[in-house]
Amino acid sequence: MMDGWRKADPPTIKKLPVEADVPEFLADIGRQAGATALQQAVGDLTLIAFYYLLRIGEYTGKPSRSETKQTEQFKLRDVTFFRRDKKGRLRQLPKNAPDHLIMSAESATLKLDNQKNGWKGVCIHQHENGDCFLCPVRALGRRVLHIRNNGGTADTFLSALWSNDSWQYV
Repeated sequence: MMDGWRKADPPTIKKLPVEADVPEFLADIGRQAGATALQQAVGDLTLIAFYYLLRIGEYTGKPSRSETKQTEQFKLRDVTFFRRDKKGRLRQLPKNAPDHLIMSAESATLKLDNQKNGWKGVCIHQHENGDCFLCPVRALGRRVLHIRNNGGTADTFLSALWSNDSWQYV
């Protein structure tokens, strides 16, 4: 009898909840002439979240945080960029690498200090996708340079943006 029911239902078709065009649309808004620092940050963070498969608490702030909350936001110190050397080996760029090296990095890693499942020190690595703007590595580079060039420290959240002479958070 159960075989009859199984045949009546079509198989499940798995789909992504969001296609790449949604984060790309938000990133495009952030790069339009006259875009605010907030629009730029939202566009970049959306690309980063999409490609790095992040949960919202890992890259945005919350007005009141629970003391039992395990997931921590990404900070500037959690980002590492990579480029290949002359022999083709992937090498880590120094944290104070010049802007042009960061924006031409071939890949980047985000280190999770703590996760909801309790794992610590896990790294998520992404390679560039070939697009000069709609790329998670380029978006991460833009966030890092924005923070660094506005006096941020290693403990500044990636969701921080400098606007109207003060730090604000997405």
